Amino acid sequence: MKMNNIISKKTCIAVALLSCYGASNGATAQQLTLEQRMAALEAQLRVTQQKLQAYEEKDHAQQRNVASSAVPVAQSSATVQATAVQAKTEPELSPGTLKKISQYVQDDTGFKYSGYFRSGWATTTNGGPKSWAVGSLGRFGNEYDGWYNLSLKKRAWRDGDKSIWANVQFEGDLGLTQSNESFEKGMSGGGMGKLSKLYVEGNGLLPFAPEASVWVGKHTLLQYEIQLLDWKSNRTLSGAGVGIENWKLPVGALSMAITRNDIDNYSTVCAAGSSSCSDTTQVNVNIAEVRYKNLPVTENTMLELGAKYAFANQTDEQKKAQADNDYYQVKSSWLGQAILRNPILKGSNELTLQVANNSLASQFMNISSANPDFDYNSSYYGIHSGGIGWRLVDQGEFYLGEKIIMAHALVYGRGHDLYSTYTGAHTDFTTARAVIRPSWIWNQNMQTALELGYFTQKNRVNNSAWDESGYKVTLAQVYKVDTSILNSRPEFRLYSTYLKALEHEIDSQTFNDGKDYQISFGVQAEVVF
Repeated sequence: MKMNNIISKKTCIAVALLSCYGASNGATAQQLTLEQRMAALEAQLRVTQQKLQAYEEKDHAQQRNVASSAVPVAQSSATVQATAVQAKTEPELSPGTLKKISQYVQDDTGFKYSGYFRSGWATTTNGGPKSWAVGSLGRFGNEYDGWYNLSLKKRAWRDGDKSIWANVQFEGDLGLTQSNESFEKGMSGGGMGKLSKLYVEGNGLLPFAPEASVWVGKHTLLQYEIQLLDWKSNRTLSGAGVGIENWKLPVGALSMAITRNDIDNYSTVCAAGSSSCSDTTQVNVNIAEVRYKNLPVTENTMLELGAKYAFANQTDEQKKAQADNDYYQVKSSWLGQAILRNPILKGSNELTLQVANNSLASQFMNISSANPDFDYNSSYYGIHSGGIGWRLVDQGEFYLGEKIIMAHALVYGRGHDLYSTYTGAHTDFTTARAVIRPSWIWNQNMQTALELGYFTQKNRVNNSAWDESGYKVTLAQVYKVDTSILNSRPEFRLYSTYLKALEHEIDSQTFNDGKDYQISFGVQAEVVF
């Protein structure tokens, strides 16, 4: 329709122009030749075409104005402003995008770091506070030292899926009592504490297990922590070693390692654990370990099996000295374990069964640090008679509702004919420990927690028995970054703790002024980064 209108208008204008031309030139038309008339007509036609083009442009502009007038003025103005702002403002990146960028930068630069520390202030109604039976009563409001570790890793080489990394970890423990105190563990006089890891890690290097990682140096297989009790259900100390981790099989994954953990073997004339006795000899000890994990039991339950064997590589001179009873006999020790992991009530649960003999089993009866170590603080002493010990450990957390979450750690263990640093050789023991921490969830960042701990243990040698028991109550207001008790850090805690020793025949524990109880107040911060 528009095209027909334009053609009609063009025709009318052309006819009008030709008519005008004929009227105005009628007097002279008779005198012009045919060629002169054609030239004049062509000149007039060019003028007419220029006017038609101007008319068409004006007509198109009018049509655009009509279409834009249908949009409200306010809306049109807002659209123009929004377009201008959008043109000037850079696009905002989502948190997910920023996280991916951060991960990409770390991966591209090949440098990563992580760490942990806790620190705090505390006092009591009667002098400075003392920790007691942390590994039996729980750590909440019962730890007053400061611990840290810092891990650094740098990629040294990469080719496709293959890479080699250099790893180092520092850690230390401070008493937090004096301004000029040195680290309680590690380098003399403080410094960086101690160097707990120093190893080289390779990924994708094994043709038969491209998904596995191999490592060489001061490192061990993954440690499993009982978080509420602050000890490891499984760990292996290491001077150096070699290992392979996460070798995927048709079912599950395999990890293996052999590590060196030399010990200072004491002379039999030294009192057990005596720091003043220097008559020791260093014995080479190696520990072989294997773990087979991610074995499906049910749809949501996974099983892990593990075994560890510690054995001494002694010189002929050391063997002779032990045969003459000048030094304690360093005996091999083994440990076997099975771990079931499964979700429960929107939480998680881990059930561990461990069986061991000799020195590895002896650690099961430690009231605080019940880590299954071959040695005791790098020292070896006592008569180990091949006794057996076992323990069942359950830990986890679960939600009892939208407003209540509870974490727990439960331990039951028994042993026969083992060495105890308190009650000596041929000790039988029974231990039971229970710590629960129900928390009221005010919101994602605030909880009120109540930690309750109780334990009882009996050591028996021949016809004599030693009893140890106690309980702890801690009330705390906790600022958190999420609702999970075991899996969310950082965390700030304002707490008060009542600690009571009911029986203390094994370690003879007393608090300030010989009291059997302690009331403490404190603030603590804990962070994983």
